[in-house]
Amino acid sequence: MIKLVLATFSSIFLVVSIAIIYYWRDVQYDPSSMNLLSYFIVLPLVLSLILLTPYLIYKAYNAYKKRKQQQKITLLEPQSNKKTSEINEQVEDIEWLNLNIFSSSVFNAFGENESIIDALKNFKSPELDQHLTNAYGLPVLSYRIAALDNVLEQQNDDDDIEEKQGRLQRIQALIQHQLEQQSKILLQAAKHLKQSAFFYDSELAYRYRMHPAWIDPDYQAQHEDDQDVQVEQVPRLNRLNIHILLVDNLLDIWDENSSNEVLLNFVESLGIISQQIHIEHHFINQQSSYKNWLNLLGQISTQLHEVSLVINVDSEIDQELLDEKMWLSDHYLAAEFASSWCVAARDVKIDHAEAIKSLKIALNVHDLATCLNQAVPRHTKYTQQEQPFVLVLDGATDITVIKKINQIFTPALIENHHFVYIKQMFGNTQSLAKIFGFMLGMHLPEELAAMIYSTDQVLSHAFFQALNESDQFEEQVI
Repeated sequence: MIKLVLATFSSIFLVVSIAIIYYWRDVQYDPSSMNLLSYFIVLPLVLSLILLTPYLIYKAYNAYKKRKQQQKITLLEPQSNKKTSEINEQVEDIEWLNLNIFSSSVFNAFGENESIIDALKNFKSPELDQHLTNAYGLPVLSYRIAALDNVLEQQNDDDDIEEKQGRLQRIQALIQHQLEQQSKILLQAAKHLKQSAFFYDSELAYRYRMHPAWIDPDYQAQHEDDQDVQVEQVPRLNRLNIHILLVDNLLDIWDENSSNEVLLNFVESLGIISQQIHIEHHFINQQSSYKNWLNLLGQISTQLHEVSLVINVDSEIDQELLDEKMWLSDHYLAAEFASSWCVAARDVKIDHAEAIKSLKIALNVHDLATCLNQAVPRHTKYTQQEQPFVLVLDGATDITVIKKINQIFTPALIENHHFVYIKQMFGNTQSLAKIFGFMLGMHLPEELAAMIYSTDQVLSHAFFQALNESDQFEEQVI
């Protein structure tokens, strides 16, 4: 710009000087010093200023605009950096629990496994219970498992059983039922544990090689080839963990020793020695049930050489217990249910057994959309359809729950018609209902459900995936 100003001034100065000199020579004018200053300095400066004014105004306006834009950028940069850092922190803070589920069984008044989903779709209601009555002696509604009554009748012909003992018997029968449902996968795990002991642990191998007759005099040999075991290398598997989840009001009346004995006898009958079995009972209350459940799954996800059998059981089909509950509510609706998983960490393998689904749990999720992009690569096909795909473990009539769910899911384009609510099918027996509902999610068809959620843990989301989708997820994370 300086060059342009100097060039303009020099040009005007030259033109004006020539013109003035020729003019004064023609008229024979004798200029004074003031005339020389005015015509040779001031006049070129004024003419140059007049010519350059539009250009200077244009340049000044552009400079003003650039300065304003720079000020805006300077103000927005800290906020942008802050948001970027927050997003990065949110992505980094997401903690993933990865598990494989080898078998799953659920059982309640609606039936077993997929039949429960069918009954849920058809809005099946509780039935009139002929064995439970209210304060007026009238039958009440309940979610009683009728098939369990037939089992108990065969086990015990005594009609004078105390009601409390009757409740315990129902729970024990439900545990036994789940053990039988899991016997196939447990048999595979037993073979793997045995082969692993022979290959990795000499002390356990010695115990396996000991003939059972040396330990139990009443043993009758059934398999002569048990002593001649072929040692084959298999992935290491050290232990079978059995977790029994019970409601906390059973803490004082549940006989853990008797329960441990039943569990040990069943598992040992499959060929697992007691040194490779760990049994743990969990007495859980309703307020912390979902948190305890996620903590247990987190613990299992870190056990790299162990497999776990988790059995969740509750029953309130008991007249004495119902009488206590009806002091608080005249319309108390009792239920009973049982569910079980054979589950292990992501990298645990069971010889000759394939995982049926993988479970991924995202903790500390502040941005659901980011979490969905990682966990469900094709989640847009769910949000664009009208079919529900989110299994909600909370009640559909709680306004606080509805507001909280909408606040979390709406930014991710997940709307109310995408939710399935299941709380109502447990009546008032809710202490372990969310754990049962979570385990029931394994039996929902893939087009119906992909996510499990509860407001008890606002920042936690669970995803069931087929194994091929799980592999895609691992590649994205890497």
